[in-house]
Amino acid sequence: MTVGMRLLALFCACALIAPSISLADSAGDQHSLLELRDTVINLIQALVQRGVITREQAEKMIEDAKTKAQAEVAQNEAQKKAQEDADKGAVRVPYVPQIVKDEIKKQVVEEITPGVKQQVAQELNTPGEVASAFPEWMRRMVWTGDVRVRYEGDDFGRDNAQNSYYDFNAVNAAGGIIKAGAKAYLNTTEDIDRLRLRLRFGFDVDLGSGFTSGMRLATGTGEVFATTNQNFGTYGQAYQIALDQGWIRWSASSAEGGQKFSATAGRFANPWVSTNMVWYNDLTFEGLMSAYRLNVSSDNEHRKDLYATVGAFPLALETPSSQSKWLAGGQIGTDLEFLDESRVRLAAAYYDYLHIVGQRNAPDSTLLNYTAPALLQKGNTLFDIANPTDPTTNPENLFALAANYRIVNATLIADWHAFDGYTVNLTADAARNIGFSSADVFYRTGAYVAPRVNGYEADLGFGSFGFGRPNTWRASVGYRYLERDAVLDAFNDEDFHLGGTDAKGYIVTVDYAINPRVWARLKYMSANAIDGPPLAIDVLQVDLNTQF
Repeated sequence: MTVGMRLLALFCACALIAPSISLADSAGDQHSLLELRDTVINLIQALVQRGVITREQAEKMIEDAKTKAQAEVAQNEAQKKAQEDADKGAVRVPYVPQIVKDEIKKQVVEEITPGVKQQVAQELNTPGEVASAFPEWMRRMVWTGDVRVRYEGDDFGRDNAQNSYYDFNAVNAAGGIIKAGAKAYLNTTEDIDRLRLRLRFGFDVDLGSGFTSGMRLATGTGEVFATTNQNFGTYGQAYQIALDQGWIRWSASSAEGGQKFSATAGRFANPWVSTNMVWYNDLTFEGLMSAYRLNVSSDNEHRKDLYATVGAFPLALETPSSQSKWLAGGQIGTDLEFLDESRVRLAAAYYDYLHIVGQRNAPDSTLLNYTAPALLQKGNTLFDIANPTDPTTNPENLFALAANYRIVNATLIADWHAFDGYTVNLTADAARNIGFSSADVFYRTGAYVAPRVNGYEADLGFGSFGFGRPNTWRASVGYRYLERDAVLDAFNDEDFHLGGTDAKGYIVTVDYAINPRVWARLKYMSANAIDGPPLAIDVLQVDLNTQF
């Protein structure tokens, strides 16, 4: 017998037995099944008579089919009984038109949504509830970031001196004024309009036992220490981005919280209470620092702190290490918080720069080139430490700092909740370089340079209390007077007078909060040179700031 005939016979046997009459739900179904059974039996008998299959084979196939059918019947009966038990408590829902469904949905949303929102908000503010759903490592991390887009217009005075202000970074990089060519001089006459971007993104993580760590990435060209701005206009090239912060911190406090101590190592945010006159607000510090705070009141919510901060920061590592450039600093002060949320901070600081003064090379030597600073803005007193024996054939120049910088700095920052819904802000800053010596400068440069070592700034503001809520605002006006060698020009404000020292002028700022994470700023700075050749620069900045 062929395989096809055997399959046909098997099919006929299964069709005969599997559809059990006991599973039929009606008399009509039973009658149809009986007809089908009789037809299949007649077909099998015809196959036996024609010798296609033997009688023993037919009986064997029928018996196997019966066994399989009985098992399937038992299984179906069990499933039917389970379904009947489940249906005993079921509610039969009639067909509901779509328009009725939509109306029900609308009513449910209106009645339930407020309660659900409140419950979710409570859970989010309950430690361990929603947060417990996240992985353990994620619960220890706090992510932060900000994006700022800026329009900046730099307008130069018509009477500005031309080819009088060197771009000392370009000169030092080229190896001399003549070698730098047209790039040797700063632009003092051509107005500039530009768009700029600042992007910063990072996280802090709790490591336990008082340890925390963090890192931050930021844009920036690297041309100036302080800036993280990236100019638009790159012909589609990717922006530069670099590690702006990376640190480890250990913190501890007394049982009552009245005393707090922290120690930090790495690259981190500015640890000093200060203004842009001394330290630019984008500047980060790398090195070691520690801070101690003592609350002299019994109220830890509105603290009255005395504090001290000390730090040591390598600026450039040299060989031998004894000639490496360093900044060492210390600050003491008070930080007073009041019941009406007013706040007053008063600080006194001392900053000492070590091994930053230039040393003149021996004739045709480059041994002391390392004493030149890596980056400069403009204003500080400099001298040429290159010493070619024949300047006509080898016109080298390398400029370095001519004076020491040991700066004393006093800062007052006060926020006074003076009126219902409004605050008055006062910032005052004064700095003096006590390390400057006209005799030392004369010894290095061969020329007498009068001490110009003082700087001060005052800023008065007024605005909405609790700036950051939608439609809140604040505005301020200030005046700055910063002499040539009052501070190190590499690290101070890069916007006022387009960076550096030897500048005086006014600053007007207006901020407007669109929501707690988006705000706009308009800032106008008008500045002139104090002692140098005429140089007037007005800078207008319009910022859209976001943070998350």
